[in-house]
This record gives sequence, structure tokens and C-alpha cells, in this order.
Amino acid sequence: MQQGLIQQSRIPSRWRRRLLRASLLGLVAGTLLGCAGADVAPEPTLLPVPLVERLPVTMGIHLPIAISEFVHEEELPNNGRWRIELGSAQQLMFENLASGLFIAHAAVADPAAPGPEVDGILVPNIEQLQFAIPSQTRTDFFEVWIKYQFRLLRPDGSMIAEWPLQAYGRANRRNYGFMEDTQNGALQAAAQLALRDAMAFFSFKFPRLPAVTTWLQEVAQQPKG
Repeated sequence: MQQGLIQQSRIPSRWRRRLLRASLLGLVAGTLLGCAGADVAPEPTLLPVPLVERLPVTMGIHLPIAISEFVHEEELPNNGRWRIELGSAQQLMFENLASGLFIAHAAVADPAAPGPEVDGILVPNIEQLQFAIPSQTRTDFFEVWIKYQFRLLRPDGSMIAEWPLQAYGRANRRNYGFMEDTQNGALQAAAQLALRDAMAFFSFKFPRLPAVTTWLQEVAQQPKG
């Protein structure tokens, strides 16, 4: 009887040891993944054309090199190096934004010489990007904040309006399985959502800016040749 009790007690003991080893391996793997960092770039084709009433202007779009080649790199203590590349998404982002918001648009290489076919020139810039990872916030979310600064110029280069725009996106790491590239996938999704937020917020805010409203009235009153 005593021997039987000893044999039965060994079974849960072996399982306990296996579970302990599995837990330790999981902890090590999680630690290694936490230190790996990430290198992401949002997918431009997932940025939609806004479904809004288009404004009756022809808008020139000038993308400075600082925005068309924008990269944010940051070393996080105990969490590795992180890199978010937004430049490749900016051209299609503003192409889609202009397609949905204006009746016509054109790329402008030099704001000082835009040509007579545009009513105004939109010049965006990224002033700041910040992000947070789950080990910092003690949540399951990756978060991205982007601060844009916009200028609207007349064809002669004079200022019509200048304003900031802040965009935000977040993604739950639990939506990405253990066998997937969790950190890259979740951070990329958060950056993607921040860009979509910027497009939505711009579409809503732009025609409501007082200086822009006045400019739209001026353009409407100009004779069409």
C-alpha cells in the first residue's frame, strides 16, 4: 500500500517539473522577444480614399524630403532597437487624401514655382513620432502618436493657414499569435491606424479652419478662364 502511494505521488511530480521547465522556457523566450525590438513600415495600400464631399479647388501637394523619407529610430533600455519608417507611406497617403478631398490635385516639386493650375499648395511635415510598447505601459497594446504640422500656401508662396494635427493608433498584441511576428505585426498595425487617424482628422478639420473657409470663398469668387 505504501509503495503504491509513493508511485502515484511521482506522477504529478513529473508533470510539475515539466510544467516548471515549460514556464521557464516561456519566460526566457518572452524576455528575448521583449529585447528584440522591431523594424516596421505601414502598408500604404491599406490607406483608403476618404469618402467626403470634395472641395471645389485644385490643390498642389508638396512633400518635403523630411516627410517622404521619415524614419523614427529609438533604443529602449532592456527592449532593443525600434524603427518605424513612415516615408514610404506618405506619398500614397496624401495622394489618396487629396483624391477624396479635392476635385483635382497635382504634385508640386517646388512651392515657389507651382504653376498656374493650382489654387493652393498643401505642405505637410512630421514634427514628432512617439510610441509605447506593452512592457512600458503594462497593457497589451502597442501605441503610436504622430504630430503633423501643415501649411497651406497661395500659388505665390504667401501663407493662408498653418496648423498642427495629432494622430493616434494602437493595436493589441493578443491579436497576433505566438508563432507570428507579434511585435512587428502589432507595431505596424498601430502605425497604420495612426496614419488612418491623421487622414480622417484632416478631412474633418481642414474645411472648418477659419482661414481655410475664407480662402475657399475667395477661390469660389475668382473668374474661371
